[in-house]
Amino acid sequence: MNKKAKTGFKCAHCGEWHNELLKDLGSQLPDDVWALSYVERYQRARHNADLCTLDGKRHFIRCVLPVPLTYADDRFCWGLWIEVSRKDHDRYIRTMQDGADKEFRFEGVLANNLKAYARLIGQKVTAVVEANSGDRPSILLSPASRHKLAIEQRKGIDLQRHHELVAPYL
Repeated sequence: MNKKAKTGFKCAHCGEWHNELLKDLGSQLPDDVWALSYVERYQRARHNADLCTLDGKRHFIRCVLPVPLTYADDRFCWGLWIEVSRKDHDRYIRTMQDGADKEFRFEGVLANNLKAYARLIGQKVTAVVEANSGDRPSILLSPASRHKLAIEQRKGIDLQRHHELVAPYL
């Protein structure tokens, strides 16, 4: 790690400089949708910041995969898309409209790859919708998974690993 590297980033949303490491990185769309040409995406996909449908058959929800920081009382979050069944997709939409009075969970598979991890697409996950939070669902990788991201989600990451994760995006 370069010891003289600046700690901080220019926020893509507000345009301001923040004197800390990024704690959130997100994927704009599921990789299969993002890979389409602009015209194909317009013709085949319906999407907004939280929901996406491809060809009327594949359904995606944007979620947050938290990874605890071992050096601070905080977490680093990946904004990722998961592919889910139509039933779970529609249930989530109803929850967004009406609110959830209790936590609920549903299964899916990751729909994005990340530079820092090999072979993420297709990893099985559980999405957790918190009761009355209004937050995006949290993603939990399988407790039995030996994938590097699953291990980091369980054990946390140190400051050096945090730097490694955000460096390609700065």
